Amino acid sequence: MNIMLKKIKSLSTFKIVISVLLFHIILFSVGTFFPNPITKHYLKKDIEKYYTEWANNLGLQEPDFEYTNDMQFVQAVRKCVDWVNFETPRFERVPIEMIVSQAVLESGWGTSRFAIEGNNLFGIRTYDKTVPHMLLEGRTKWRGWGVRVFSTKCQGVKYFVELLNNHPAYEEFRETRNKMLILNKPLDSKVLVKTLKAYSTTPNYAERVNYIIDSIREQEELSSELPIKTKEDSKVKKDKPTNQ
Repeated sequence: MNIMLKKIKSLSTFKIVISVLLFHIILFSVGTFFPNPITKHYLKKDIEKYYTEWANNLGLQEPDFEYTNDMQFVQAVRKCVDWVNFETPRFERVPIEMIVSQAVLESGWGTSRFAIEGNNLFGIRTYDKTVPHMLLEGRTKWRGWGVRVFSTKCQGVKYFVELLNNHPAYEEFRETRNKMLILNKPLDSKVLVKTLKAYSTTPNYAERVNYIIDSIREQEELSSELPIKTKEDSKVKKDKPTNQ
C-alpha cells in the first residue's frame, strides 16, 4: 500500500514538473515570437540608445536660423527640431508640429523681442538671477524671474525639448507620449499639447496651438500654388514688439 502511494506521489510530482516546464517553454516561445507591445517598446529603447550615442559622436553642425517670412520661420524651427531629434532617442522626441506651433504662438512668428534679442522662442523663464536673462519691457530690476537668453535659437529649441523631457510639471505629457509609442502609434501633436496644462496660464492655450497647426497645414498645401508674401526681416528692421 505504501509502495503504491509512493508511486502515485512520484507520478504526480513528475506530472507537475513536466507541466511547469511546458508552461515556461510556451511562455518563452510566445514571448520570443509574439512579444507584447511593452516588451517590444523596451527592446527598441535599448537599440535606439545605441544609435543615439552614435549620432551624438558625429558632432553634427547646428543649422542656421534665417527667415524673412512666416513660412521660412516654420522651416527654420523644423530644421532645429530635426537637428535635436537626430541626437535624441525616439522615445524622448517631441512632435515637430507641436514645437513649431508653440514657437509661432509664443514668439509671434519669430518677431517678439525675446525671440530677436534673446533667441527665446517659447518665453522660457529662469528664476536664477545668475542665468543669462532679459527683463520685461519697462522693468529695470530683478523681481524674482526673467526670460532666459540663449546663444542661438536652436539652443533654445534644444532646451525646450529637454524641459518637456525632464521637468516634473510635464509628467502627463511624457506618460501620454509613452502610451502612443508602446502602441506603435504616431505622436499626435493635438493630443499631446493638451497635457501641457502647466506650461501656460491661458485657459484655451491648447486650442490656440491646435489652430496654428491647422493654419500651417493649410498654408503649406497652398504654398505650391500661391506666392508667399515676404515681410521685413525682423532682425534688421522691425518696430519694437508689443505685449512683452
